[in-house]
Amino acid sequence: MLDRADVSERVRAAIAHALAKPDALSSYADSLVTHYPTERERRSDRNGPPAGAYQLDRRWTLHLSYLAADLGEARDQAVVYTEGLTILRPELAANAALLSRADAWNHVEPVFCGRIGPDGEVCMDVTGHPGFHSAAGLGGLCWGEGDSCG
Repeated sequence: MLDRADVSERVRAAIAHALAKPDALSSYADSLVTHYPTERERRSDRNGPPAGAYQLDRRWTLHLSYLAADLGEARDQAVVYTEGLTILRPELAANAALLSRADAWNHVEPVFCGRIGPDGEVCMDVTGHPGFHSAAGLGGLCWGEGDSCG
């Protein structure tokens, strides 16, 4: 009904709220109605700076929920998802990936080893891997526990 109508998001949310049955999504529509400015409010500050012009960069977190039988399987899936995301978006830091149970986000563990190598490389093997550490990429530097940093 509203696909081609020229109305603001706030109006769309209000109409969706009015037509919706009371359920979990209606609270989402309520938040849209109160969150988004009207078209007139948006246009009144048209010549001002963009909304985030004076804000410093902030770090954001993406949480993915998926089913796994145990920690090992969950870690394997986390590696697959992280590697896939870093292929699509190279600016994402794979070594920052953390794993936790969905009901215990405050108990996290790294997905990748993260040990710093002698030339400043970071080990990108799975946490708790046996043997040598290895940097990311094909032919990345490998080092052992006895190799000194620096």
